[in-house]
Amino acid sequence: MGLEVIDVAHSFGDRAALDGVSFEVVPGVLTGLLGPNGAGKTTLMRVMLGVLDPVRGEVRFDGRAVGDATRQHWGYMPQERGLYPAMRAGEQVVYFGRLHGLSRSDAERRAKALLEELGLLDRWGERTDKLSGGLQQRLQLAAALVHDPEVIVLDEPFAGLDPVAVASLSESLRQRTRDGRTVLFSSHQLDLVQDLCQDITMIDRGRIVLQGEVATLRGSSGRRQLRLHVSSPNRDWLLPFPGVAVVSDEADELRLAVPAGLDPLEVLDAARRAGPVADFGLDLPTLSQLFLAAAGDGRDLAGVRS
Repeated sequence: MGLEVIDVAHSFGDRAALDGVSFEVVPGVLTGLLGPNGAGKTTLMRVMLGVLDPVRGEVRFDGRAVGDATRQHWGYMPQERGLYPAMRAGEQVVYFGRLHGLSRSDAERRAKALLEELGLLDRWGERTDKLSGGLQQRLQLAAALVHDPEVIVLDEPFAGLDPVAVASLSESLRQRTRDGRTVLFSSHQLDLVQDLCQDITMIDRGRIVLQGEVATLRGSSGRRQLRLHVSSPNRDWLLPFPGVAVVSDEADELRLAVPAGLDPLEVLDAARRAGPVADFGLDLPTLSQLFLAAAGDGRDLAGVRS
């Protein structure tokens, strides 16, 4: 059954932060809660964690209403770092393990295993505030995982991280889903995480705008892009294809939106007849593009990063 969010609504005064949000996080399926800054993602996670009470709706796990006793077995990584700056890295993780009821020896064993997994074991004795931002983010993940939680909830875990740190955290999350854990994370960096998520729920202004399996959503949208590396500036060969829209035309790379009823190979053949084509490919739409299509009303990419 996994984790269920059912018709959750929450308001701050007259402003509706969440308006009837429902989705499910299945064990073993890495699930992303995506949307721009201010969409309601953090508010929703705080409702799930019992920090905020919903105006209506509920959160259930394995078919039962979630209470404090259930959340004791969850792991949570907040967007704002919740680490003690003067504490040594290893002792920090041990401390959080002890808070979750582990014995000292079990907490130390788990902390060492996690810090080794995350490339931090050699930083065991360093003060937390002496670590870089990316290393502190990894340390915070270790603190969230030290008690081996069955449900893992992470709020913007990739914000501000370099590619090495993103890869390290991504692999840790993949491993937990392979182990059958229930994993949910939020992000406004849609295209950064599109290859990590298996299922997504996209929200905007407190409402769901898109939901489902990533591969299915990207493959069935009909918003394919033909990418061509052409040396000729002449685009007259596009005239027989009025349904094809130019997405971008920069340097020698041309990107075309090809409608579902048209074979992209016909467009490619026309381009090759007009001149040399050094490279080509058919790209599926990005999650940012799907979001903009779903949210509508002329929105730009403010707060939705690739």
